[in-house]
Amino acid sequence: MIRYIVALLFPVSVFSQAEKPQNGVKAPDQNSFVLTNVTIIISPEKTIENGTITVRNGKITAVDKFMLSAPKDLMVIDGNHAVVVPSFIEVNSTMGIPADQKAENKTGPYYWNHAIRAEFDAIDWYKTDEKLTVEYQKMGFGSVLVHRNDGLAQGYGAFMQLGTTAADHQPYLSKAASFYSFRKGSSPQDYPSSLVGSIALLRQSFYDAQWHAEYGKDANYTLDALTTQLKKPAFFSLDDKSDVFRVKSFMREFKRDFIAIGTGQEQFLGNAWDTLKIPLVIPINFPEAFDLKDPYLAHEIPYSELKIWEMASRNPGFLYKHKVPFITSAAGHTTAADFWKHIHQALAAGWSVNDVLRSLTVAPATLLGIQKELGTIETDKWANFTVYDQNPFLFQAKVLEVFSKGERKIFQNAPISDIRGTYSLNIDGTKYWLEIAGTPNQPEGKVKLVRIIQDSLTLANKSDTLTSNAKLSLVNNDISIHFVQQLDGEKQPFSLKGEVNPRVFIFEGEGTNNNGKWIKWSALRNKKYEVKEETKQAWIPDTVSIPGVRFPNSAYGFTTPPKQSVIIFEQATIWTNTEEGIIQEGTVIVENGKIKAIHKGSGTYLKPHDAIVINARGKILTTGIIDEHSHIALTRGVNEGGQAVTCEVRMEDAINAEDIDVYRQLAGGVTAAQLLHGSANPIGGQSALVKLKWGHYPHEYVIKNAPKFVKFALGENVKQSNWGVSNRFPQTRMGVEQVYIDAFSRALAYHQAKSSHQAGKHKDKNTAPPAVDLELEALYEIVSGERRITCHSYVQSEINMLMHVADSFGFKVNTFTHILEGYKVADKMKEHGVGASTFSDWWAYKFEVMDAIPQNASLMTDMGLIVAINSDDAEMGRRLNQEAAKTIKYGGATEDEAWKMVTLNPAKLLHLDDRMGTVQVGKDADLVLWTNNPLSITAKPVYTVVDGEILFDAQKDFLIQQEIAAERVRIIAKMSEESKKGEPTKPFTRKRKGHFHCNTLGEEASFETNEH
Repeated sequence: MIRYIVALLFPVSVFSQAEKPQNGVKAPDQNSFVLTNVTIIISPEKTIENGTITVRNGKITAVDKFMLSAPKDLMVIDGNHAVVVPSFIEVNSTMGIPADQKAENKTGPYYWNHAIRAEFDAIDWYKTDEKLTVEYQKMGFGSVLVHRNDGLAQGYGAFMQLGTTAADHQPYLSKAASFYSFRKGSSPQDYPSSLVGSIALLRQSFYDAQWHAEYGKDANYTLDALTTQLKKPAFFSLDDKSDVFRVKSFMREFKRDFIAIGTGQEQFLGNAWDTLKIPLVIPINFPEAFDLKDPYLAHEIPYSELKIWEMASRNPGFLYKHKVPFITSAAGHTTAADFWKHIHQALAAGWSVNDVLRSLTVAPATLLGIQKELGTIETDKWANFTVYDQNPFLFQAKVLEVFSKGERKIFQNAPISDIRGTYSLNIDGTKYWLEIAGTPNQPEGKVKLVRIIQDSLTLANKSDTLTSNAKLSLVNNDISIHFVQQLDGEKQPFSLKGEVNPRVFIFEGEGTNNNGKWIKWSALRNKKYEVKEETKQAWIPDTVSIPGVRFPNSAYGFTTPPKQSVIIFEQATIWTNTEEGIIQEGTVIVENGKIKAIHKGSGTYLKPHDAIVINARGKILTTGIIDEHSHIALTRGVNEGGQAVTCEVRMEDAINAEDIDVYRQLAGGVTAAQLLHGSANPIGGQSALVKLKWGHYPHEYVIKNAPKFVKFALGENVKQSNWGVSNRFPQTRMGVEQVYIDAFSRALAYHQAKSSHQAGKHKDKNTAPPAVDLELEALYEIVSGERRITCHSYVQSEINMLMHVADSFGFKVNTFTHILEGYKVADKMKEHGVGASTFSDWWAYKFEVMDAIPQNASLMTDMGLIVAINSDDAEMGRRLNQEAAKTIKYGGATEDEAWKMVTLNPAKLLHLDDRMGTVQVGKDADLVLWTNNPLSITAKPVYTVVDGEILFDAQKDFLIQQEIAAERVRIIAKMSEESKKGEPTKPFTRKRKGHFHCNTLGEEASFETNEH
């Protein structure tokens, strides 16, 4: 749980403030009173009936079961059986803070990048929003933590009291917390332009703050604020549910706590919450159903969107059952009615009433360190509570009044008492009956006059009842009754005014009759009103069983997370990719994610009882395909193009485990890939070497202990040939070379300074060490050979240039990717010791590849280079087996050579061939069972296994499609029912799936042709 020291936050009372001098006679204290005859929900665990709250100077001095005698100096307020609830605390609001504006480049001692705005203090900008304040109070909130949602480090939030007037909106606590996000916001600077860039910049700022706190001599308001904020609660806003893993990474790296402001889709992460241990702030602004009037549009709504709608109200209950600590936020709501509607929906879906209250009161108060001041209705706490006509968690309740530090704000006058019943009414000596029904707040009356008349035919006496509707009004103790009596064809109006004695239910007063004469009247209740029907509860438990979530939340997700199995492929034709060649009718046994045994022929062997036995007769079993150059499974940007050198960014920070292209490539036999930064700059980001582990979390994709790689690039993309106007260096191929030389020189100087300081060679022992520089750290890993280069390349002159620069600094380039002019310099590449990863038949798609030929891969292979065929394209990645086959067609490669270009050779280029790339005992169980020769255009995977888990099963794929089709029909029918009930709907907008390419800029995927 979050560790914050309350004493640090509150060295003195945070609620004290200088008082305005008294001008004239002191007004009576309005913040002292006794509220009695109420149901008090003291805390989530304790409620008392017929209770009394005593308040002096805005603070609660007593909470009692009964009021024996009220202090004589205090006003007594009769609550008339109302329900009192502790005021809620909102921790995620931008109320009163100006909207984001495009910031100017500011000067002064601030951080160099304006996406880091830690010095911002919300209290300096806060302006009361009366309209929103009233709506918050109607929801039940008495205080809000406001902040500006702009930038990566967003600065301080202010904890504000929602007073009854503008002047009463005072800060409970300024600099109450700090806020962060993964969005750069309105910063005018180019960097960062991607999620990976944003993460890298935020990491760098944290390291800079650490160094500045210990060694910094120059003023820097931003870094000073970042240091101070270490002692404050810290909130991290998430744009996607998987961002929580990114926040967890920050927590581990910097050993500090964060509270994640969630998305409302946390349940789709399943059991991850059992180990994440991150407190949450969750929204409950559940999505509206889609407008289904157009059947064609309805057909296009993704299954994932339908499921998000259906499961939304179950999210709080899911977190409650998994014991995830969380705070509920009203963010996204504009009306109290919607807020309470969603609270009731979540209660119906399994959330408990006590936990709702806890998440709105005790949890936020504890988090902010003010649990001794707010959160419950207890002695010595501030009188912050809301009065309802009935329990708001169970019924459609109305807010009657709000108390803010004891100051009263009435929203609706409650009746002094429930006066409903049957009364004997005496008006100027004439007896009537008065029947009062309706509701306590809106009583309705009828006046009856019973008289004895003589029947005109029989002359017998009989009773005659004249009934008139009466209009009643009750304000405090004052009652008004107006009715018109029809007597012998004549209208006789009566207007009565009087007072109510609620203890004995007697009305007394005066009024006028039909002649305008003043008369006296009185009424005595003979019979109490009988409530014929209980007030209908606002929600009923939802007991309808529905299919659970899939992992991931996609049409092809698993109903349960995948796990390793004992798998036996029997009588398969095994392409080993080793000197052993092809094994006919062999058996491969997989256990614990590894290839445990390979048997030739039909020999006997022990079969574990829980083994999955697959008859592979007539089919071909191979190792999985490895894509050396891929951009799938990434989110919010593949290029950090804001600077020329960005090797501080890490592609593993942006893994998208829900990208459908992962499943599609598993269906094409791909089991592993290098997820590369794009080619927008000479030195790009650090690669992520991954297994395509569909159904797993992002961090589980990353291959453990994998070699380190980084993306370099040459050519048109780097010098921004087609970017339009650009001021970023370099603009020429000559400039690209200078970027490399400068970067490596800076890295060597940085390392020398670090080494000298660590060795104690400085004469002055107080000399500060070099500040941690994430860019230079990665650059030195390159120069030292610890991090290997995969370089986007086309033209032979540039290829020669980079090899020359590498030689001059004493390291080797690992791989030239694309390398469409590799056949021209294959001899020099062999001499340098670099491998090649190329396309099978791409040429002439832009000027710098005019000399590309489809025989390139085979020619480089003939020269003795390690050559792989890659995709660099989501669609091409689905058929890399066919791309490999093209080398046979164009270059005359052997079947063995062609197949190795998408399996063993990329494993060698990635230095993973000790664990994958061949079918051998002890290697990772990344296997594909094909219908026939995988180099044929008719071949299809039957099973794809990654680390011993079956992640694609062709037969199950067909069944899943049927299941999803049925699920879509069911959910759409459910949506239609909601629409019929008059629930609001929203239009569905078609969303075309884009892809990231080498030249894709910004955080949005591209729909353009891939020009690599």
